[in-house]
Amino acid sequence: VYSIGSSPLNAKLLWVGTDDGLVWRTDDAGAHWSNVTPKQLGAWSKVGSLSPSHFDQDTAFASVDRHRLDDRKPYIYRTTDGGKTWTAIVNGIPDGDFVDVVREDPVKRGLLYAGTDFGVFVSFDNGDHWHSLQQNLPAVSVRDIDVKNDDLVIATHGRGFWIMDDVSALRQLAAYP
Repeated sequence: VYSIGSSPLNAKLLWVGTDDGLVWRTDDAGAHWSNVTPKQLGAWSKVGSLSPSHFDQDTAFASVDRHRLDDRKPYIYRTTDGGKTWTAIVNGIPDGDFVDVVREDPVKRGLLYAGTDFGVFVSFDNGDHWHSLQQNLPAVSVRDIDVKNDDLVIATHGRGFWIMDDVSALRQLAAYP
């Protein structure tokens, strides 16, 4: 097991990703598990993060890293039906910039953040399109992201923590097409 995502809506709902390319879901706190691996996910993919939605318990986001297999393409998947089907959502993230983490904003539905090997991206439309959110962050591997209150907290590999104060402007942008 490489990543665990616990639902903010249902304490018994957990999503688990492995470093050999599997995604599992339990609705009963681990008593029973279902393999909900995206069909398009290749073997030995590392499921870097699983982020259950703050708004719908059947929605989750998975970031996948295949660079150990010499595949540096970005991979993010979204499910809206509990893992029965998954959609690739990487439009706007350049090839060669594999994804380590994806997180949903806990306040604004459809607002997502992705950490890649070279920086940070934002999506205002639930992952359909991504835009650079680099600002003054150097080109660095972003390993984790958290939204704490109204701040975006970014954990990097080798550079430390970066905090983008007050993401309320991003939340307002997400309200417009």
